[in-house]
Amino acid sequence: MRTDMCGQLTAADAGRTVSVCGWVDRRREHGEHLAFIDLRDRTGVVQCVVNSSHDLRSEYVAKMTGEVRLRPDDTANRDLATGEIEIEVVEIEILAEAEPPPFPLDERTEVDETIRLRHRYVDLRKQRMQNNLRTRAAVNSAVRRGMEEQGFVEVETPMLIASTPEGARDFVVPSRKEPGSFYALPQSPQLFKQLCMVGGVDRYYQIARCLRDEDLRADRQFEFMQLDAEMSFVDQEDVFTAIGHAVANAAEAVTGERPTEFARMTWLEAQERYGSDKPDTRFGMELVELTPIFEGTEARVFQAPCVKGIRMEGGVEALSRNQIDALVETCQR
Repeated sequence: MRTDMCGQLTAADAGRTVSVCGWVDRRREHGEHLAFIDLRDRTGVVQCVVNSSHDLRSEYVAKMTGEVRLRPDDTANRDLATGEIEIEVVEIEILAEAEPPPFPLDERTEVDETIRLRHRYVDLRKQRMQNNLRTRAAVNSAVRRGMEEQGFVEVETPMLIASTPEGARDFVVPSRKEPGSFYALPQSPQLFKQLCMVGGVDRYYQIARCLRDEDLRADRQFEFMQLDAEMSFVDQEDVFTAIGHAVANAAEAVTGERPTEFARMTWLEAQERYGSDKPDTRFGMELVELTPIFEGTEARVFQAPCVKGIRMEGGVEALSRNQIDALVETCQR
């Protein structure tokens, strides 16, 4: 149906007759008889020169056939991958008409998230969303490759299981054949991966979908994905090496650079410096020791074996009185 992708045409294709398919991104009139159409697909945008009589509107889906030609130097768009060429269209086939989109699809316009989610199929057409999906796919592929290079076997475990004691509540699914009985959706594949070890699999992994019925927060969702792994006859260093190799693969797939080593810290160091066993080490304001300052204090909130705080350099000068009061109120809560 198409011979080329929109964003992959270059000056080397000049003179070729091509067929491209995609969405009408923009339309610009040029005099009485010509119009410029930016046609978009997953690879990018290409400019098409058409007769202005064609009724092509924003987000129409179309197939365009024509000859690739070089643009004059003064009209070339250096900011566009295909900016050196355009397609002189001789045939247009409208594959699907479209109503005006509910919001602009350019990356410069901020759109309320509720509206974006209501029209998710439109939102996914944005280049940023396309990039997110492809980055996720590249990470998953790199992680799988990294695990399999070390002898891990991907095993898909059941989604309908018996309820087991976990850290959150289960999502339950009623059974039609056994009225009053329910399946649970897995919070993790914990029992199944242990059975794999008993069964001699030796090295198991999967990119597992987990479901937990808990309150939604920035770092909590009903449904999430995790790299799940289990190994037999190993020690702590073996686990670090195996997971580090997979993470390095993922980093290389996204950034093009492969980390050679990962910084380590003990649990005690993480607690002392950040007050968390999963610290964000990009956070510069580490905890400082305040216990000696509050020895003998009558303030009950500071009557503890260990008191630590965050020191903000230049905070008195940088913050207004209202901002300081707001921080005090936050601490008191």
